[in-house]
Amino acid sequence: MTAWLLDTLATYGRALGQGARLLVGNLMLVVPALACLVGPFLGIMILAPLVAVFGTLGGVVVGVLGVLLESACWSALLACTGEVIRSHRLVLQDVRAGFVAYLGDVVNVRFVIWIITFVAAGLPGPVGVMIGLATVTFFNAVPELIYLGRYGTADLLAASYRFIGERWIEWFPMNALLLGLLIAVAAPTLVAGPLAVAAGQLRGGFVLALGVLVLAILLAFAMLVRGLLFLELTQSSRRARAFRSAAGG
Repeated sequence: MTAWLLDTLATYGRALGQGARLLVGNLMLVVPALACLVGPFLGIMILAPLVAVFGTLGGVVVGVLGVLLESACWSALLACTGEVIRSHRLVLQDVRAGFVAYLGDVVNVRFVIWIITFVAAGLPGPVGVMIGLATVTFFNAVPELIYLGRYGTADLLAASYRFIGERWIEWFPMNALLLGLLIAVAAPTLVAGPLAVAAGQLRGGFVLALGVLVLAILLAFAMLVRGLLFLELTQSSRRARAFRSAAGG
């Protein structure tokens, strides 16, 4: 048990260290991360007044376009994260191409999850909650499988289920830590910032912008660490990782 714990901690250390080095050398990855955080919101703000005259139909159009825009932003982040992990180099052309690289995959996965959520909402409370938790748990590795595995939608979800079933005890502690960091930054940013802006404080706008930027940097870092950890867990056995740790690799 001690050997396994030390091996797991060493694996986390390698993923964190390499993730930090890759991010420092490829700060452009923050661009798609920032797009994921503010792109859909800004897009809806621009589109909503333009289609307001169409009433309910306009609302549907904004909703659909909002989903497509959000999916395109996540497609860019996934594609750019994969490019950094594979080649250690990211250029502006990669960012532009990323918005459509995995758009279909992201939309398909979102649609499947929407169906599951819709069905779960009609079931008794505890059952619906359990289905929701199972969805979040067993589909947790879907982002990495999209840009590192190249599966179809059905195979993608099945592959994520298998990965989590086999490696959940090594996968989730690091992901819980990364999620905690994101929440710790997002909470004050999304609460104090808008309140200060609403109160007319110029400082509030600066704090909000700075908080969103820091959140984007952390999101880019978290995506790199997740991808590197995924590769560690799928491309080597526990014995091989233990040997690597003992050798100082």
